[in-house]
Amino acid sequence: MEIDEVVDRIIEESGKQLITVRPKIMYKIGTEIETIIEGRTCEACDYCEICDNCPVCLNCQEHRLYCQNCDKEEIRRYAIEEGYIDEDEDEDKDINICDICQEYNLYNVIICERCQPCADCNYFQNPEYCPHGDVYEITDNIKQYLDDIYYDESCGMEFVTKPFSSLKDYWKAVKEIVKVVGKENISIEDKCGGHINISWTNGNKSWLDYDTIIASNILFFSDLLSYMFCCNETHWRYTYKEFPSYLETLENDIYDKYNCVHLKDYAIEIRIPDSPKDIDNHVLFSAVLLAISLKTYEIPFDKETFSKTKEIYEKINYHGETLSKEDKSYLKDKFKLLKKFIEKQLKALSHDLGIDLIKALEYRFRYPKYEEFTDSEFNLEQFAIKTKVKVDIIPPTQLTLMAFA
Repeated sequence: MEIDEVVDRIIEESGKQLITVRPKIMYKIGTEIETIIEGRTCEACDYCEICDNCPVCLNCQEHRLYCQNCDKEEIRRYAIEEGYIDEDEDEDKDINICDICQEYNLYNVIICERCQPCADCNYFQNPEYCPHGDVYEITDNIKQYLDDIYYDESCGMEFVTKPFSSLKDYWKAVKEIVKVVGKENISIEDKCGGHINISWTNGNKSWLDYDTIIASNILFFSDLLSYMFCCNETHWRYTYKEFPSYLETLENDIYDKYNCVHLKDYAIEIRIPDSPKDIDNHVLFSAVLLAISLKTYEIPFDKETFSKTKEIYEKINYHGETLSKEDKSYLKDKFKLLKKFIEKQLKALSHDLGIDLIKALEYRFRYPKYEEFTDSEFNLEQFAIKTKVKVDIIPPTQLTLMAFA
């Protein structure tokens, strides 16, 4: 189906949608900030609990292997030196040195010096046996924004935000986390990137009622979104944001963990973002994804469109190629469609954020992240909605967003 036909169909169907005309929509949005910060390392840790419960020593104690190397006279001398045996008493009485050894664990001192089980220990400083866990000390001012923090050996420390019911709070949180973590620690490595999670409810309906439709719509625009919001190095982590193999397998592929749109039981996870290092770019991307997810009308996705979308998506996300004029012309038509498709939702989110997201989106298309070769960052504040004396009333047919209680 041609883009123009899709636009006409959307305009025709827009009046039939249930979700977009209801007065109250409640959403949650969160992100995961992946870094190159290492977790607690053995070199930085002065405690290892495995030594308190060493498998080698437990085996030795269970089978009394230390008895095979026993030097009773050495143990006797040590026991006298430590006051476990009175020297005069020892001469007069037949003291069982084995009982003394067991009572005071003298084998840990005398025999272990000879045994030296720690000299070539396979357990000490072995992450497989480490009971301490990965810990990263974070300041109190960002703990309030985090739902989880953990260490991924393939990447580094990962900071998972709480689900926010306000884009403004989400924006503030991402800013603060990135400030504390440090932009120098947020890098697009082979296995590092960004995740955005979205969910919403509307009366007795939720995103779960339209999950495959939402996933399909995001995939439909995934080439355009990658072009606008992902940097030209995003292909470094292509294996972690796979595009579905075939249109026929789409509904199964979207449940795969590393699919670029992944359906979880609690949210839609979008894995297209490469990094929230450019904070405002990441927040605008989040807002656009949220706006798309609020739509319950499915854009037709025929084989030809699927194939073209995948081709451009993979040029950007797999190979880092320069797009052709034909590709850019195709994306230009798709951008017109995107604006028509999410206009109402984006206007409502604009009031929630205090930013004219439509103007910001137009700017991002004119100056796509994928073609940005400078270190300059995208600035949402330049699109701030000016406060006027006369307050504009949002039409009742337009979405009104309300935070979760």
